[in-house]
Amino acid sequence: MKLHSIQFLRAVAAILVVYTHSIGMQANFSNSSQQSFFYLRNFGCIGVDLFFVISGFIITLIANNYTGTSQGLLFLKKRFMRINPIYYIASLLYLGVLAVQIWATNKSFYLPLGSILNSLSDTIMIFPVSGDMSVYSPLLLLGWTLCFEWFFYIIFFTLVIFNTRNKVIFLILAMTLLTVLGYIIKPSDFRLIFVTNPIILEFLLGIIICWIYLNTKTISVPIAATCLLLGLGCYIYLIFYGYGDVYHYKNVLSGQLSMKRFLIWGIPSCLIVAGSIFLERNGKGNWIWKNKWMQLSGDASYSIYLSHLIVFELFNILFKKNGSFLPADMNIILVLSVSLLMGLGFYKIIEKPLLQYINKIPIEKQPPLTIPSVT
Repeated sequence: MKLHSIQFLRAVAAILVVYTHSIGMQANFSNSSQQSFFYLRNFGCIGVDLFFVISGFIITLIANNYTGTSQGLLFLKKRFMRINPIYYIASLLYLGVLAVQIWATNKSFYLPLGSILNSLSDTIMIFPVSGDMSVYSPLLLLGWTLCFEWFFYIIFFTLVIFNTRNKVIFLILAMTLLTVLGYIIKPSDFRLIFVTNPIILEFLLGIIICWIYLNTKTISVPIAATCLLLGLGCYIYLIFYGYGDVYHYKNVLSGQLSMKRFLIWGIPSCLIVAGSIFLERNGKGNWIWKNKWMQLSGDASYSIYLSHLIVFELFNILFKKNGSFLPADMNIILVLSVSLLMGLGFYKIIEKPLLQYINKIPIEKQPPLTIPSVT
């Protein structure tokens, strides 16, 4: 059994990110009404925060019973096989398309080897290895989100190998203490900024939702609906009244606006996730959650998320050679639609077969689960 509301929200998160990047790309060629509609232009970056909350919920749900070194290593192995190979493939494809795009527009320009090697290193390592944030540059800039994803996995892994029973309590303590430590020592080294970054608290919101999910029979429909409506209301408010510069990834990586982003983007996302999950548990909204297209998009959300920048580079080649041939607002819809379709294709042709092959590789017997799998 899987939670259809989670798959639905994963689709929403991916679509939000692709949509906001579509607006940004079109702005390089001509103005659109969507980019000037209040604060809509960069709002879709909130899809990342939605992903973080969902990830905190899912990992706690599926791995809460893992204990000991062998099961901890199994957890890391499964996470690596789920996340990294697809990321590496998408990054290399992006590099290839970027090279073609540059060659097509300026045949005398060559990609600097030093920058490529540095980006390849950051892509492979995922974690920042330099104390200088300015040199951190994975091939796919979206790789910065995987830094925090993997940091969360490492914290969870540590609790597993130490046979921690009350993982939720220790996760709350560990993540809170790291954040407080960052405010106390005010690090200048990028690696220390990274491990004390308050954005990790968004995973904690998902963890708390999961704890409630596992330890209560149900949350009433009125409470669940109120959470969902409050979260959606906050989203709408932010579109009309703004959110400052929390959308920019550098302001998150540097930690400067991470706490603000957690408060004004993370908490509303938490309310939406919690409300949706508990409405589904009460049998409400299934006609929404079980939409076949959104379920498929939820399955393919990681592929959509990673591959859309590849599609954007192809559109850059087309637009630079032939111009933006449709009205600006229609171009945004075109780029969004093609990116979603290509993401689904990437999932069907690359991600799904690769995962099926990887899953055939023998690994240690995983611990029994008493909870539904949502991956």
